[in-house]
Amino acid sequence: MSEPGPEGVNPPLAVGVDVSSVERVRRLIERRPEFLTKYFTPDEAEYCQDRPERLAARWAAKEAVRKVFGGLGWKIPRYSRIAVIRRPGGAPEMLVDGAPVEGLSISLTHDAGLGVAVAALNPLGRGSRWLWGALPDDLEMPDRSTEGNKGTYGTVVLIAGSAEFPGAAILCSLGALRGGAGKAKALVANSGMPGGPAELIRVPVSSKGASLDAGCLGQASAALDSAQAVVCGPGLGQSDATEGLLDELFTMAGQANWGLVLDADALNVLSAKTHLRGRIPGRSVLTPHPLEAARLAGIDVGAIEADRIRSARDLAADLKAVVVLKGAGTVVASPDGRLWVDVHATSALASGGTGDVLAGLIGAMLAQGLEPYQAARTGVFVHGEAGTRLGFLRGRAGILASEVADALVESQEAVRRQQDSVQRARVSGP
Repeated sequence: MSEPGPEGVNPPLAVGVDVSSVERVRRLIERRPEFLTKYFTPDEAEYCQDRPERLAARWAAKEAVRKVFGGLGWKIPRYSRIAVIRRPGGAPEMLVDGAPVEGLSISLTHDAGLGVAVAALNPLGRGSRWLWGALPDDLEMPDRSTEGNKGTYGTVVLIAGSAEFPGAAILCSLGALRGGAGKAKALVANSGMPGGPAELIRVPVSSKGASLDAGCLGQASAALDSAQAVVCGPGLGQSDATEGLLDELFTMAGQANWGLVLDADALNVLSAKTHLRGRIPGRSVLTPHPLEAARLAGIDVGAIEADRIRSARDLAADLKAVVVLKGAGTVVASPDGRLWVDVHATSALASGGTGDVLAGLIGAMLAQGLEPYQAARTGVFVHGEAGTRLGFLRGRAGILASEVADALVESQEAVRRQQDSVQRARVSGP
């Protein structure tokens, strides 16, 4: 669907009503035959051929939908981007930019020389699960078979957190679990992780200091052997212990088949220890914010922000890994040249820990079988949807990272429902 307008709380119901003269539409087609091809889809034109009353009702439906969008303060779609299709049984359904808008109801008829349409949308309804951002046509979502089990959807191992930042591992685990991973396991040094979800599996290890170190990886070999994805970095700290841990982790990754997400302190250590840069495993996703990206690139953060697309592309090529340059309009770049810019931009995500949630979420996408570039794209889109949804429905300030994690469930379902609706529309035809 079209992108929403400025953030804020929308009214609980928007209604659009329009009436169109059948005779006026008939005369318009006679005078301007291009009217039919310019404002109606080929399927609509075929269905309404020589039936101006049908065209009048559909013109009224387009106008009614535009009034709904305008009433909500959203970008009003062009007439050609709005279409009426018939569901099995003949009931009408509206498509905007080729996809149904969940929660949008339409009723149209023609009688006494008039085409009449009423459109209504309740964006705040509890059952309303639709997207705030434009869904990329080629966005991949992991399969969710009705016959699947927790083993089907993979295991994410988290190497995150420290005595100073214990919440980092917890937020990563929420991102992984809410992102659909079957299991999440976190390495816990010296029994140092209070709290956290009951569903998180703790892997006790002993370290020489307060932080996780290289020796912990050997103690957690069974957990790492069970992993389809590993997330490393949030809250670890930038000590020599983290450097040694990364060195050992890269060695282990060369003999394993899991994808790797590197975030936060893992990126800061990579920036400072150049001997590690050339050893980044092939199936890795790096998730820097602009300052971390500037450290990795060895340039000023202003230069990163001046050309975010080029910065992400250059980093991906240099590090030979997928790079997620976070921020408004997050950029995802692959070393093979693929690049994508997310449509979301919301201050609701401007709070501590939301990046940890994203790292865990991308880990979940890797664990469920997506390749690194697609895992990064899908994770970024779903994360942006969750933040945007919360910003609209609750407010732009005060959203917690744990609330973003909770919102991932509905955001993923919204993507799947829209993809399913688009597929049904393609199959059913006009």
